[in-house]
Amino acid sequence: MESVWTLEKDGAVATLTLDRPPLNLVLFENIVEMGEKLALLRADEEVRAVIVTGTGGSFIGGADITQFEALDPVTAKFGLMAGQRILRDMEEMEKPVIAAVNGFAFGGGCEVALACDMRICSEEARFGQLEINYGVMPGWAGTQRLVKIVGLGRAKDLVLTGRIIEPQEAHMMGLVSQVVPGDQLMEKAKKIASMLAGKAPVAMALAKEMVNAAADCSIPVGGAYEAAACAITMGTEDCIEGVRSFVEKRKPQFKGR
Repeated sequence: MESVWTLEKDGAVATLTLDRPPLNLVLFENIVEMGEKLALLRADEEVRAVIVTGTGGSFIGGADITQFEALDPVTAKFGLMAGQRILRDMEEMEKPVIAAVNGFAFGGGCEVALACDMRICSEEARFGQLEINYGVMPGWAGTQRLVKIVGLGRAKDLVLTGRIIEPQEAHMMGLVSQVVPGDQLMEKAKKIASMLAGKAPVAMALAKEMVNAAADCSIPVGGAYEAAACAITMGTEDCIEGVRSFVEKRKPQFKGR
């Protein structure tokens, strides 16, 4: 299988870039490769933050729909569930993942972005769950994450109409947190990633886990999990370093212990 993902490391920040011109349409094996690359980054102790992006004018243009005719329902279901597991692994990995959306994020591409912890985009970006236009529907948990991120009404709007939205509307509905000029996108993404990479790794991992859990828990249940997680952070060397650096008015040097 030809590799379509490039991986670059700059200190504690890793950038994973899809390069499958012209539109960065993905085959199932391309998502499997993405999962393999993310597993390597998850195990790499030097990496503390990850950026996912694409080349040219497309982030991830969606699935290559020419594959659909060859699929039967059973094969499709197991393939979709495998794709969901890969995105869930990314969503649950201990390190923050930023989607730097440089262009088209359609269908599965939008679903990949939704599974990232933060999404920033260029002024040229476009988003859409276009599946309904091809007689199908999202299959990588896009319907589920959209509801949690933008709310029920807006999720129905995007999924049922299959319409394309521009960055300003995406920002208004909370799909992305920032919109920047195209030539500043990667600089901004790397700045955010570097800032996140400088935080205490154990606290970062547990904080991410607790925020994810909040989508499925009541406040009392989630709050109990949160209290337990916070107590763990208070027993780390990084907590001691964080307090000392504050008192000594210096930048903390977190070790992930």
